[in-house]
Amino acid sequence: MDYKGVEICCPGCGGELQWSDNSRERMDCVSCHAGYPVICDIPDLRIFADPYIGIDDDREKGRGLAEAAATRKLPELIDHYYASTSVVTRQQAALYKRGLLAAGGRAVAALDMWDKSAGLGPPGRLLEVGCGTAPLMIAAQRRGYEVVGVDIAFRWLVVGQQRLREAGLDLPLICACAEALPFPDGQYDRIVLDSVIEHVRDQDRVLAQCSRVAVPDAALYLATPNRFSIGPDPHTGFPAGSLYPAAVTAALVRRQGGIPPRRRLLSVFALRRKLADAGFGRTRVFLPDVPAAQRAGLNVLLRMAIVVYHVLKRLPGTRHLLYLAGPLLYSISLRQAASRQR
Repeated sequence: MDYKGVEICCPGCGGELQWSDNSRERMDCVSCHAGYPVICDIPDLRIFADPYIGIDDDREKGRGLAEAAATRKLPELIDHYYASTSVVTRQQAALYKRGLLAAGGRAVAALDMWDKSAGLGPPGRLLEVGCGTAPLMIAAQRRGYEVVGVDIAFRWLVVGQQRLREAGLDLPLICACAEALPFPDGQYDRIVLDSVIEHVRDQDRVLAQCSRVAVPDAALYLATPNRFSIGPDPHTGFPAGSLYPAAVTAALVRRQGGIPPRRRLLSVFALRRKLADAGFGRTRVFLPDVPAAQRAGLNVLLRMAIVVYHVLKRLPGTRHLLYLAGPLLYSISLRQAASRQR
């Protein structure tokens, strides 16, 4: 089925999807007869729910955000969302909002680094898995890519629609599970997993799906927090929080009134192994710079720590140590032998 110029299929069986009626509010699979709603112009092709919220509640929040977006710009819409949920503390909301608003500059810097390092020629078709509020989609479209975004969180895709509207863009957003991507085999030249692999239910399945929908020699661009980072935890803000046992992190977050992050952080060694197992080879791991837009909202101590980090990553004697304990891991891998099993 063609949806905004993108070929999509049933995430369960891979069968053809058809509109169920002229309202274009529902898609049905001609093979397994599964049905999928289209809400706020976003097809909901999930086979299971976001780990933090049920599907019905997620859709309800998304509809509320779509209504609120009629009178709010992106910063106010983010505030509106966090004001409507009791499971995120005020400290967490401030941390998350700062990250969301700085995401545009970070996305431009990340895509620039990936593209220059990959050296794979002109932009082609790019799929972002876990696109969230779509900052990297904007950066990729402006670079000449044909862009598609997928995320399991329907509510955040609605916020992404607002970001796209403010950028003057109408790009395809699809609500789906990374473990069951609703696309035929061999579709994309670039696939991006930016701060996503640590959150998914089945990391190996996600990487296998990315391999399946990639063309031969496609590049997988990946970023993830380092399991052994000594910097602030990107999900909680705790100093060296990535090193805490999960039970300690959960207890500290609950004490603040929040919900603990559900994640599985990877070391550089585990990341390389999983990519190889999924059929991705020639992997290169990078230590990214922290762009100015992202540094602007940080306190003085964190900005000083980033300056030290930038110095250390350029010194031969300390660069290799940062692969073990630096804050983030960026990688480029090329698809070598893809699995064709759904």
